[in-house]
Amino acid sequence: MEDFRRTYQRLCKEAGVEPQESVLTQLQEVRAAASGTKLDLSGQSLTVESCSMLGKSLQNNTLFTELILSDCMLSEEGTKLLLKGLCFNTTVKLLDLKGNNLRGAGAEALGKLLMRNKTLQRLVLEWNAIGMWEEGFSVFCEGLASNSSLTQLDLRNNQINHQGAAEISLALKRNSILRELDLRWNNIGLLGGRALLEALQQNHTLLQLEMAGNNIPSDILRAIEQSMAHNADRHLTLRESHTKTKVLSKEIQFLKEEKNRQVLNLMETIDKQRNEMGQSSRTSSVRLGQLRKL
Repeated sequence: MEDFRRTYQRLCKEAGVEPQESVLTQLQEVRAAASGTKLDLSGQSLTVESCSMLGKSLQNNTLFTELILSDCMLSEEGTKLLLKGLCFNTTVKLLDLKGNNLRGAGAEALGKLLMRNKTLQRLVLEWNAIGMWEEGFSVFCEGLASNSSLTQLDLRNNQINHQGAAEISLALKRNSILRELDLRWNNIGLLGGRALLEALQQNHTLLQLEMAGNNIPSDILRAIEQSMAHNADRHLTLRESHTKTKVLSKEIQFLKEEKNRQVLNLMETIDKQRNEMGQSSRTSSVRLGQLRKL
């Protein structure tokens, strides 16, 4: 923690900007708490300069696995600078950006993050506005489609309409990693619900899809629930099959090793018998020679 604090201060000095006092205070509190792997800067109203320095500090940092930046009043520029550094981070598994009113540029930056980062597993984006910006949200969904690590995504209250839902559905058709997706309290509607239902005909790995508060007809919601149930059953079957395969593989390996041991033991026995027979033959020859001399 102290190394991270010093890195942040050094980068601020090199850039000719004052370290944000609230950030230093929070870093000191985290150090005192000895929490180790969680950096919580929620509610700190981060400046653009702090976002830039934090992004650079996090780029090569291997300490934090959780980064909480909810309600930080992030600007579009600050968001881009912060997420740029996280693109190359290899330890952060949880990123919470709840309540920052992220818009088009933020959505694009998040899309690039999802394209490049290989370790992020949970992303919380509740109470933002990325669904309002068609181009930015398209980049975000493209990143989601190609991502290979994210398993949980929270998009509650992001003003996602049926067009945004169509973009998400395209991403789900290509993504096989995401397990939980929360889309509650958007404006997906009938067309968006149909698009997502269609995506679930191809996506068999998503296990939980929350859709309440989207003005989606009940029959489509039931169909989505059925698809989730089928995916869950399929996942359970695959997991059981995988477990059985592992057990069977271990048994086969044991039998192979046991067979090898038996073969080695047999070879040792044969060699021993051969040596004994050779010794017996030599002894007999010696005795026969002695008898002939008599």
